[in-house]
Amino acid sequence: MRKLNRTLYQQQQRQNRTQKYMILGCFAILILLIGFLIFNHIEKKAQHQQQVLTEYPVRGLIINQDDSYVDFTEANQNGMKYAYLRATQGASFVDDNFNDNYSRSIGSGLKIGVYHQFGFGSSVKDQEKNFSEAVGNNIGDLPIEIRISYYGNYNTQTVKPQQLLANVRELTSFLYRKYHRPILLKTNQRNYQILKNLPHVQFALAGNDQSDQVTFVNLSKANQIDNNGKISEYQVSAFNGNKVKWEQYLKQLKSDELEKSNEND
Repeated sequence: MRKLNRTLYQQQQRQNRTQKYMILGCFAILILLIGFLIFNHIEKKAQHQQQVLTEYPVRGLIINQDDSYVDFTEANQNGMKYAYLRATQGASFVDDNFNDNYSRSIGSGLKIGVYHQFGFGSSVKDQEKNFSEAVGNNIGDLPIEIRISYYGNYNTQTVKPQQLLANVRELTSFLYRKYHRPILLKTNQRNYQILKNLPHVQFALAGNDQSDQVTFVNLSKANQIDNNGKISEYQVSAFNGNKVKWEQYLKQLKSDELEKSNEND
């Protein structure tokens, strides 16, 4: 009887050890699986970031007063090439931080642009006056941007294409005559189709709406990264071309502006 009990005890011990090893084995496999998934995620993220940096090597910040303090020199060191600063919106709103942002951005190494948020409920003349008084001659190096996005009761049903076209044509014509700069229209695909034949305009659209006429690309949040791979705390857009084309673009802007200025002298 004692021998039988000893045999049963040994069998039970072997079973316990087997179960223990199985549990440890399963746990080890689980750890390896989790590690593999984490590594795979990091690898895919790194590949995606490298793809973004390769596809959009010229990226820039979009800044307004809702953003925290911007160190423009640091942004340049982190791979940004330009910054667009909000100046005005509609007929009366002026960005509280525009003058400070503009003065601090000069000398940072970034090319600077300024933008106006289009107001559907404001007259074009009032918007022209608001913008020109707010910015003076502080228009930077890049095309003046007009951002056209729906809000409130203004949508594709309430904003008629003909009226939008007429208002934007009037505003872009005024800005081009005054500043001798092409106008960059940041908008959606529908409005692009309405406005694409306006003279002296370029377009900024979402990345999946690219075409030869799209000069700047609006990046999704996941693609708004610095050169170090970190997600930018600011909104980021990109020039639709490589660094060589960027330099050619800047040179052409300066040449066209000088030519237009000489015509008006």
